[in-house]
Order: sequence, then C-alpha cells, then structure tokens
Amino acid sequence: MKNVILTIAFLVTVNFANATENERFVQAMGATLAEMGAAKDLTALQDVANKFERIGSSETTEWLPNYYAALTYTLMAMRQKEATNIDQYLDKADAFIAKLEKQNVPTPDETEVLKAQVAMMRISVDGPARWTKYGASFENAIARAKGINAQNPRAYALKAMMVFNTPAQFGGGADKACPEIQVAAQKFADFKPASVIAPNWGLDSVEGMKKACK
Repeated sequence: MKNVILTIAFLVTVNFANATENERFVQAMGATLAEMGAAKDLTALQDVANKFERIGSSETTEWLPNYYAALTYTLMAMRQKEATNIDQYLDKADAFIAKLEKQNVPTPDETEVLKAQVAMMRISVDGPARWTKYGASFENAIARAKGINAQNPRAYALKAMMVFNTPAQFGGGADKACPEIQVAAQKFADFKPASVIAPNWGLDSVEGMKKACK
C-alpha cells in the first residue's frame, strides 16, 4: 500500500506580471505541483509541503494548499520504512486534513479520500494489529466519499488498492480486487478535473494493478 504512484501533470500558463490575484494563486499552486511531481527525495517533498503551507497561510480562503500539503505528507510517509516515521508524517497529514474540515471545501469527497489514504497507510504498517483501529476509519471515509460524489475515481482506486494488498487468507488479493479495479478504471475514464490544479491523481496506481487482472 505504500507503493502508491502519484502523477500530477498539468500546464499553467499565466503572464505573472499582469495576472489577477486568482491567476497568481493558480500560478503559485501550479509551480508547486510541478515540484511535487518532480520531487525525488524527502528533502524535496518537505520543501513542497512547506510551500503549500505558506500559500495556504496567505490564501486563507483557498482549500487546495491544505489539501496538497496533506497529500505531500502522505507521499513522504510512503518513503519510510519505520512505523514511527510513517506515523509522524501521517500525523502531519492529519493536521492539514483538520484544517480542511474547517474550510468551505466545494468537493468534500476529496477530504474523505485523504482520510481514507491516511487510514490505509497506517494499516499498511501492520495490518493484523492495526485493522481493528483503522479499518473502520478507512471504510467509513470511502463510503462518505462515494456518498458525496459517486464519480470520484480516487475513492474507488483506494478501495481497490486496499483489497489488492490484503492477503488472500483475509479476503483480499488480486482476484478479489479486479472488479474494484475495473470500476476505478472506468471512473477515471469518465473523470474530468474541475481545474488544472484540482485533484487528479491515482490513475497510475489503477493501471499498475490492472496488469494483475489479465
């Protein structure tokens, strides 16, 4: 579950000198998202997280900086091996999710997806020991995300990933996950992000899992 592939691709072209305040925000977010997609190590990702936090501090009515700061910390957690380090980064992600919940997020399903991702990653540290504590958190967040927006492909992708990475003796594995993977793939095919900086990640993970279904 830690080997989630995140690809963020977009093009933002704004003449910064003549840009409106909103265009400057989009430009700053686009540049930071580009850095996020290109980041090769924890140092680079930490710099990205810090930039999202600074943007969020300046643009207090905007929700995407907090969203991407949280997402960046989940990426940092994925690069850890020790449970303590993983949890520390996920704690930081949770702090930004808490900020999101105090904002007027137009697509709260994306907040629920983040909650599910954090829960899934906490489970991945030690599934048998942690499922009791975090399993319900994951399932409830996925259910809420789908209830808010049944077309959000990331909700289906994370559910597929959870089943895919669960041992067969506990009801998981590729065979059990394939129906979920197919649904997620179709949701991505139909999905159109709201803007060039709106959440648009997860397809690579689904494509990777699909190979096991052939």
